[in-house]
Amino acid sequence: MMHLVVNPVAGRGRGLPWLERVVRWLEQASVPVAVHETTHPRHATALVAALPDGALPVAVGGDGTIHEVALACLRRGFTLGFLPTGSGDDFAFSLGVDRFDLDAAMRTLANGHTRAVDVGFVNGEPFINGFGSGFDADAARRIARAPRVYRGLARYLYGVASAMRDFVTREVEVEVDGRLVHAGRCLLAGVQNGPRAGGSFLFTPAARPDDGVLDVIIAGDFGRLGTLGILPRVMRATHLSHPRITTLTGHAVRVRWSEPVVAHVDGENLGDQVHAFEVAVQPSALQVLAAAPARSRR
Repeated sequence: MMHLVVNPVAGRGRGLPWLERVVRWLEQASVPVAVHETTHPRHATALVAALPDGALPVAVGGDGTIHEVALACLRRGFTLGFLPTGSGDDFAFSLGVDRFDLDAAMRTLANGHTRAVDVGFVNGEPFINGFGSGFDADAARRIARAPRVYRGLARYLYGVASAMRDFVTREVEVEVDGRLVHAGRCLLAGVQNGPRAGGSFLFTPAARPDDGVLDVIIAGDFGRLGTLGILPRVMRATHLSHPRITTLTGHAVRVRWSEPVVAHVDGENLGDQVHAFEVAVQPSALQVLAAAPARSRR
């Protein structure tokens, strides 16, 4: 049976008008379906953890909802389905799913094609799209607290502008597969499994969720004006030539800040501020209902 795990507040309720149609469409496709609605953070993980063996959970929400459902899928060995109805939907983007074409997403669910994707782990916490520390994590924290009047890109820009107000760079060392690749002041240090974060920012445009490696991005010592200048380039994926931007790939990443910083996984706050992060990839760890993959770059 397919179990729709619905976050009613994702994307300010963007998916709710679709829910009845989704259920009807799946039933007409002879797919048995049940609906579960979340009411609080981590509720999606608990709901999926309690499902019977052989269940097929489908996250109906944004990246945070998909992250929560994926946690339980990893523990239970379930295949993950998803319908992107959030504000960013970066994981869906990494799999070529148009967040505004839910008809196509529903057809993918009914067709039942599975695809193995990689899972990253930072200090033991799984992520399926990305981990960030520094400026982008602070912005993500502020996005989560943004007034409800802000929607979509405006919500992300609110978080960025708010983070800019308390802007500061810090010293950091970054190692990739045991090699020191950066030592000095830094705006942010992130590790991506997919190309995009924050709904619009193409941090690592070549990243693929099933290539067996993680993509690292390091933004060096940017001031406020420099940060304002580089952000539009990140949205257009023209930032990689900037001399203070470093991108590379690897299997194991160590990030050591000079003082504790905020961090996020898949846009969700990682918890208490810490200064060191150990990141590793587990290739093909999660089965996902998705279209057949495009040819790998590697």
